[in-house]
Amino acid sequence: MTWLYLLAAIALCLAPLSSPLPAAEPLTSLLAGITSQTGVPNLVSGVILHTRLYDTVAEVVVFTLASLGVRFVLAGEVAAARVRSLDDPPSVTLCRLGATISALIGVELALRGHLSPGGGFAAGVAGGTAIGLLLISGSAAAFDRLYKRYRADLWEKAAVIAFVLLAFLALDGLAPPQGAFGSLASGGWIPLLNILVALKVTLGSWAMVQLFVRYRGLL
Repeated sequence: MTWLYLLAAIALCLAPLSSPLPAAEPLTSLLAGITSQTGVPNLVSGVILHTRLYDTVAEVVVFTLASLGVRFVLAGEVAAARVRSLDDPPSVTLCRLGATISALIGVELALRGHLSPGGGFAAGVAGGTAIGLLLISGSAAAFDRLYKRYRADLWEKAAVIAFVLLAFLALDGLAPPQGAFGSLASGGWIPLLNILVALKVTLGSWAMVQLFVRYRGLL
């Protein structure tokens, strides 16, 4: 009986090879089709936020679950009595300079991610890097107060909800005009989706890094 199952599995795996593959479309026509559908020069952003938008929604949900998991795991622990950080002036200056550059890059990637290399996820990584550099350079207490004062956790949840709602509108075919090709307002929902992803990833990274600093005393 085992041999019968084995032969059936082999036949099932070899069955697709018996039929000819469809003719491959020229790459230029494929790229032109994606460009016409999305209306943005950055084909990667077009694929992530239009052609494969279902996958991007799942990725945002997975990142949100990871952030919630970190909060759940560390919620019952005692906060560290002392938070270690860099204290020599050259390192602190370099960290703050790097944080400023990373923050500016994050804003650029979020606003122009559909026109040039970049996008929401890259912008969120740049924003999270900026916050991480500031935290390890001695600003953990100040950033903890800012996080609580401006309710960054609520803004993070709002960004997730807004992204999911806009994504379902886009998947349902309800989108604003594509606009002039190559302009900031082109691509329908894509520029706004990029900004929401950048906001979500930045605030989520901030929350997770802040928790590790608070309960572990270091990153």
